[in-house]
Amino acid sequence: GLKVPDPATANMALGRAVHSALGENFAQKVDTREDLPSEGVVALFREAWANEIEQTEFRDEEDPKELAATGEALVTKYMDQMAPTIDPAAVELKVEGEIAGVRVRGWIDLLDAEGRVIDIKTAKAKPSSIEPMHKFQVATYAHLIAGASGEGRVDTLVKTKTPQVISQSFHITAEEMKVAQTLYPAAKEAMQQQRFMPNRLSMMCSRRSCSYWRHCEREWGGEVPES
Repeated sequence: GLKVPDPATANMALGRAVHSALGENFAQKVDTREDLPSEGVVALFREAWANEIEQTEFRDEEDPKELAATGEALVTKYMDQMAPTIDPAAVELKVEGEIAGVRVRGWIDLLDAEGRVIDIKTAKAKPSSIEPMHKFQVATYAHLIAGASGEGRVDTLVKTKTPQVISQSFHITAEEMKVAQTLYPAAKEAMQQQRFMPNRLSMMCSRRSCSYWRHCEREWGGEVPES
């Protein structure tokens, strides 16, 4: 709405390239029931990364070549350790419907044969808990499609010197389902009244994850965290 340029940050670009490569593997696995060779998925990552870096704003200390090597290591780790255990039913599944009278639509990264929603993330450090936003996403999907079981899993690819995959499973409770029924109407009302406030508690609120951070600090004051 403000027509503020939105160049991708390095974190966003790396996450998208990893997600794209792994997503292509699972999309074909829905039909073939077999994973692609790890080397092939790494090649898909390289292609996606080449497209991303053309529209990415890198910080002075960020080296695209080093980030590319990190991405290749993360993709290889996930293909070797996690991909063989996943039986995908749908990939990049568009969902839409109504929650508490509000039209909602979104995309599920990966839905397995048991109706579990699997989200693949990249992160700088190991997660200590399930972020509320992940639970909110799965609660949304459970409202919108009959095939979602209310079970969720977040697989976090950690960009440490030796790549790690941290897998966290969770179940959506009745109270968490209620959160979606409460927040969507509140968000709709705020949008209609053009009330937009920064969410500095969001997991995406950092200078490394949000390319709007300079604009946000100028308008609202305070300081957006580094990471």
